[in-house]
Order: sequence, then structure tokens, then C-alpha cells
Amino acid sequence: MPRDDEKPENAEANRREGEEYLRMVLAESGTTRVVGEDLGTVPKYVRPSLQSLGIAGFKIPQWEFFDGQMTPGSDFERLSVATYATHDHKPIRELWAEALDENAPTREQAREDLLKISQFAGITPGEGLEYERHFYPAMMSALFNSNSWIAIVMITDLLARKDRFNVPGTATASNWTRRLPKTIAQMRDSRSIRRRMKVIRELLEKSGRIPATD
Repeated sequence: MPRDDEKPENAEANRREGEEYLRMVLAESGTTRVVGEDLGTVPKYVRPSLQSLGIAGFKIPQWEFFDGQMTPGSDFERLSVATYATHDHKPIRELWAEALDENAPTREQAREDLLKISQFAGITPGEGLEYERHFYPAMMSALFNSNSWIAIVMITDLLARKDRFNVPGTATASNWTRRLPKTIAQMRDSRSIRRRMKVIRELLEKSGRIPATD
């Protein structure tokens, strides 16, 4: 932004200018739908501006709170994209592993994140709760049944893997170098992956996001 948003007149000028740029993007996008990354700390006018222009913003369920209460997926704006993580976040399977590891330095943060996702999914963490059998289908179902126009699952979360693509604020050799361990053909031959994709398809059909198969 060319101006400090602290002054109302600067914020208004930034909003107007930003909308002009976004209108140019929309004009050139044709039939391609534009999504705005409005994550983190953004000026108050950003999300209303995106909505007024018909541009979907993001909904990270575990970050969506209003007056101290978690926002249910049914209350998400229709013009939004719901997802649990982006390339800058830890995969949920990694959070699960850290939460169970007593020696993990980030265990408490992982437990807190999982608790929020569990709350959104309508399940109670506790002994006997299994990732594949209980947590995975519940969190996916909650995401797919949200009111968001689009629900996106990061490939690592879809495949229940721990691989991380990027750690913000670092310049390590592992950033942006991760590759899936199997080809698409190999994944098709994997019983565990086929079983997981069957669960996903059933949840998508129940949510109405894809047509049910006969």
C-alpha cells in the first residue's frame, strides 16, 4: 500500500486505488474466477471491498471467530473459499503427530489448533480417537458442508501426509522442494489411498458438492 492506513483519508485512498487495480484484474480474467488472499492481518476495508467486487476471500475454519465464538461453517459467506491450510501451514497430520509427542516443542500449539478444528468438525478429542477412522472424515465433512462456494483441501491433508511445502520467514533448502512420493498411477494402485479417496467422494456426494453416483 502506498499510504499508511492509520489515517482515515489514507485508508480511503488505499481502498479506492486497490479496487481500481482489482477491477483491472477482473476485466482481464475473462471466465476465470478471481480469489483474493485476505489472510493474516489486513486493513478493515479489504474484505468488504472483495465482497463488493464479487471476489471470494479465504475462510480458515480454526481462525474464524466472532465475539469469542467459533463461526460455524453454515455461517460462512457464500462468496468464500474454505480450507484448513495453505502452503504456509503445517499439514494437519503433522499437527496430530506433534500433539501426541510429549517431546515436541510445539506440542501445545498443535493441541490448540487440533482442538479448534475438532470443535469446527463437531467432535471431542479424547482417548480412542483415531485419525483415519474418526478425525479425518469428520473434519472433511465439516469443510465440505460449510456454506463456502469452494472447499479446498491441500494435497498433503487429502493424502494425510506430514510433508510441508514452506516455512514462512525461513530460507531453508527444503522450502518449495517437496514432491509427492508416488506418481498418480502409483497412487491409483495404493489400497490405502483408494480407500481414503472413496471416503472423500462419499462425503462430497453427501454434501452436494458433486453429483451422487448410481
